[in-house]
Amino acid sequence: MLLEIINLRVVMDSREILKDISLRFEGPGLYFILGPNGSGKSTLLRAMAQLIDYEGSVIINGRDAKEFNRLELVRTLGYVWQNPFYGFFEASVKREISFILKNIGESLDKMYKLVEFFGIQDLLERSPFTLSGGEAKRVCLLSVLVADQSILLLDEPETELDLDGLSRLIQYLKENVNSKLIIVATPNPLLAYKLRTLLRGIVLIKDGQIVSVGGVELLENDGLLIETGIVPMRWWYEPS
Repeated sequence: MLLEIINLRVVMDSREILKDISLRFEGPGLYFILGPNGSGKSTLLRAMAQLIDYEGSVIINGRDAKEFNRLELVRTLGYVWQNPFYGFFEASVKREISFILKNIGESLDKMYKLVEFFGIQDLLERSPFTLSGGEAKRVCLLSVLVADQSILLLDEPETELDLDGLSRLIQYLKENVNSKLIIVATPNPLLAYKLRTLLRGIVLIKDGQIVSVGGVELLENDGLLIETGIVPMRWWYEPS
């Protein structure tokens, strides 16, 4: 599993969002992209997922991502939206989750194990548009993860989740870190710190540019985190 970004540039409404980004993510393994709001994290993930136009190259397993047809891409790479409601369009949660399986021609039986894993059995007949933020986040995650892609792009997957939801997400990441390439984008280093023993790499991004690339040691560099616009870990434990 290999995902490479070469000289990636994204311009929207005459504004340069990403500026000559080059990165390499080799799997299996867990990576975090950390940056403040507006730094370009989500744009970077959407470019990797072929959801927006860009200049430069995205290479998936040695092949230009633009050469993939939609079915090939969906089977290879899964993208989870930061705002779960952006991706909803079906009348029920069950139909929302099963949609991707129907499109890739796989049995619906495999979804029920993940339904139980994420604890949403009681939501299956509900409209996804009636869910709370936390419920919607679980459904959004499941509607992508159920396809069991080898590469996963997760945009702030921890937001809106309560303790139970976070625990289930962390358990999923732990169980899949050795078989998938997982890239998580978030402005909050707490999830990365919680999973620090599993991390393969961290990318710091600000104003559409890479600030630093490294390992878990970046989480302990308060000065660099503050410079990047990220709340350092120590801040959470200091009295106000």
